[in-house]
Amino acid sequence: MKGVIFNVFDTFVVERFGADAYEALLDSCTLQTREPFVGPGTYPDADFAELIIKASQQLNLPTPDLLRAFGHFCLPRLVDKLPELLEGHTAKSFLLSVENVVHIEVHKLYADALTPTFRYLDPAPSHLSIQYSSPRRLCHLMEGLLDGVSEHFATTISYHQSQCMLDGAESCVFDLEFLAQQGG
Repeated sequence: MKGVIFNVFDTFVVERFGADAYEALLDSCTLQTREPFVGPGTYPDADFAELIIKASQQLNLPTPDLLRAFGHFCLPRLVDKLPELLEGHTAKSFLLSVENVVHIEVHKLYADALTPTFRYLDPAPSHLSIQYSSPRRLCHLMEGLLDGVSEHFATTISYHQSQCMLDGAESCVFDLEFLAQQGG
């Protein structure tokens, strides 16, 4: 996992729960990484998993809810690094660009990044299915990212998972419906 994700998680916990909560979280973990997380660095997935599990326990927040909240928090902070990737897009067109544009740009910044794989089925102007595959199985984080996309583009997105890796499927499938622009 790239250090930038650890850095955003640090900010998430501090902003939402306080610096003391983050320090207590770090103190409770036996991370493989001993040094501070640096944005371009690559760190064990197990360290991120342990931080999430311990944060869920200490903050009394179910892991899926924590990951969703983090994904929502994460989206604007990640796109701040490459704002041009959002220009001229709608929520749907941005999501359709993730695999072949956004992830390519991520690899330019972080050559060794292991990004998830997205496949798309685009059956109608107001619908989209995204097949998400990742050995990290962070589908709840993906839900939060979808919420962040909805907010960023001021577009209501209704979604559900028709299959999930956490239930034994090889990939998650998110079925999306783009309902309306918010506030207008």
